[in-house]
Amino acid sequence: MQLFARDVPELPFPGDADALQVLWCPLDHEPYFQPHPIVRWRRAETVGNPLVDAPAPDSDSDASYLPTACVLSPERVQEYPAGWELPADLAKRIWAWEDESPNSDGWSYFSHLSSAPGSKVGGWVSWIQDPAHVECGEGHEMAHLLTIATQEFDIESGKRWAPIEERSLLAPHAPLELQEPTGLMIQDAGSLYLFVCLECPERPVDSLSQGS
Repeated sequence: MQLFARDVPELPFPGDADALQVLWCPLDHEPYFQPHPIVRWRRAETVGNPLVDAPAPDSDSDASYLPTACVLSPERVQEYPAGWELPADLAKRIWAWEDESPNSDGWSYFSHLSSAPGSKVGGWVSWIQDPAHVECGEGHEMAHLLTIATQEFDIESGKRWAPIEERSLLAPHAPLELQEPTGLMIQDAGSLYLFVCLECPERPVDSLSQGS
């Protein structure tokens, strides 16, 4: 993955860097049995002669960690924290709204109105399992940098988070090429989360993954 400050200026680029490059080793690595990511903050103008064709992957690579090449089209969305990250009184009000005030469209805070599922930069983490607290080597709490997901959405969350032009294609079953456009399989239809320290000037990055 390669992102530029001109496209995503909200990214916490260190110093004069204006390009973020994310690569990974496509083999299982402990402790989460996930591909090992390597993040580079760079200055785009210092890149010499970029390759026209990507190198062929090593024959020992895990095919589930080799994504289908694609071009990113960033889209900004409005999202909110998952229910378990809300203050208790607010979470109770939301659950009461869902239980006592059903509506014909079947909107759910968890599926449609909170954290966006799928691959994304920044925003709230769409945890698959219990939320995790991630710290850098200096003990600073790290912020969500990006998520690389196996699935961009499921049938239910797709009502809200699938691109508008694709929503009519979701029922009764969502085609895999819409749900899993990169062909990745992280754990059991899970996600790889990357976190960045906003206090350390070099912007160190750490990762963990969760499966369903």
